[in-house]
Amino acid sequence: MFLNKRKVVLVGTGMVGMSFAYSALNQALCDELVLIDIDKKRAMGEAMDLNHGVAFSGASMKIYAGGYEDCGDADLVVLCAGVNQKPGESRRDLLRRNAQVFQSIVGPVVASGFGGIFLVATNTVDIMSRVTYDLSGFNTSPVKGNG
Repeated sequence: MFLNKRKVVLVGTGMVGMSFAYSALNQALCDELVLIDIDKKRAMGEAMDLNHGVAFSGASMKIYAGGYEDCGDADLVVLCAGVNQKPGESRRDLLRRNAQVFQSIVGPVVASGFGGIFLVATNTVDIMSRVTYDLSGFNTSPVKGNG
């Protein structure tokens, strides 16, 4: 891990992202957890909720809402951002819309100086992992997908 800091940045505080965040807290996955969302107030509220649970988790995590500038020294950036599939929408159309979302995320993450691992958990996960790889300019090893 980067300087033994164990810093994780989570982008997207929806259902998938917050499931990851609660698991990270309960398993003391990191020392620092940063939440980023297009809805900054939501990220702040989720960070406050998580901080209420720190005392009961056995972890001593620093949890806060932040921005892409916080990614520079992170070990892991977890991408859970994306749009929901609309009724009747094809997977291909969902992919197009989520690729647009990732275009607004991956560039600023990389520009922060981030050199850690991307973990992609956005549908369609296999293709979104490839989109992340293409947008980041990283080699394939630091881009992982999990659906």
